[in-house]
Amino acid sequence: MSRHRQSRFIFETSENVRTFRHQPFISELSVECQSCQSRVRANEPYSHHWMSSEDGQHIKLSLEEKLLLKRIERERVDTFIMCDESAVGRTRDFLLDAGMEAVPQLLRFLNYEASQLEVTFGFYVNVTKKRLYYETFPIIIKHFLDIDETVDMVFTRMVEKISSYVLSTLRVPMEACTIKRLKLIVHRQFNSHLQLPLQYRVKSDVRVKATKIAKPVDLPLLTESYINYHGKRFGHFPDSLQVNLYCFRVCPRTKELYAVPYLIRSEDVNNTPTFLIQTDVAGEFRGMHEIRNVRRFLRSDPNDRVLVCRQCKAHFSSRLHFALHKYVDCGRGIVVMSLDMDTDGESTEVYENCFSLPKQFFKFAWFAIGPN
Repeated sequence: MSRHRQSRFIFETSENVRTFRHQPFISELSVECQSCQSRVRANEPYSHHWMSSEDGQHIKLSLEEKLLLKRIERERVDTFIMCDESAVGRTRDFLLDAGMEAVPQLLRFLNYEASQLEVTFGFYVNVTKKRLYYETFPIIIKHFLDIDETVDMVFTRMVEKISSYVLSTLRVPMEACTIKRLKLIVHRQFNSHLQLPLQYRVKSDVRVKATKIAKPVDLPLLTESYINYHGKRFGHFPDSLQVNLYCFRVCPRTKELYAVPYLIRSEDVNNTPTFLIQTDVAGEFRGMHEIRNVRRFLRSDPNDRVLVCRQCKAHFSSRLHFALHKYVDCGRGIVVMSLDMDTDGESTEVYENCFSLPKQFFKFAWFAIGPN
């Protein structure tokens, strides 16, 4: 289920038109991503590239969805169960639907107005007339842009754990298992400092010399100026603010995260204060993060790509996946429990405070469970 890809992101100027291109490499061949491509006049600010292009990172909640979230808060709901409603077992398709769409969608919804999420993942597995339950330890998701990659890594490790366990203990392959139910325990956390996405936090963890910027920046003026400027094609940004600004974009097709220029006042990156515009899952402004080493922040260098886990010897193609792998402790934090089954071969759980999430918001079958 890995989403890792190699791409290049370039600006080209020709005949007074500046074009932004995202070119993913597929089977070592470069292709054009039409979803990310953007053209503006060469003299326009970089922010104009992102005004009308498709946004693959933020969500928009209707009033009804916000009221649903308020109900979840009011009733102290923290447990969510996803069920496969099909008549026959379709474990592979169910896990793909859950990992690629259903679980990330629910977590983005729950991330609205929260600063981070603490999530425990659980899988119900039927195999050889037994009912097993696999559960991770609580995992902190510190940025909404980490949701897809975290879910992907957890699902990958969970499937590996299930496959290894049933093969060694029950002598059957993974194909003998049926999975029709998942559980998430989600605690929404507030008031913590907004972090960078993990893909960029791991860059900050590498010891590189930070660029010393001598010029002080009036942060309140910078914040106010950005808020007044953002989204306006003819907005004015004060000349006194000699700064470079960057923002994040997510490709709607490949789900790749990358940083792009928003406002460039100087090409002298060593002497120009540079900031990243921080937003929440709904696209609301949440502050500025100063970038100390611009070249390191923007570069995807070869050292990010040949990494081996000392514990399990697994190989990883990026620091992001390696960091996630270490965070889930190579999958060793997954516990396995055996559940009692009734005479019909089913395991029944009774919840008093339970309601289904509306299908017009969530196309998959989710049930929200509060304390009894």
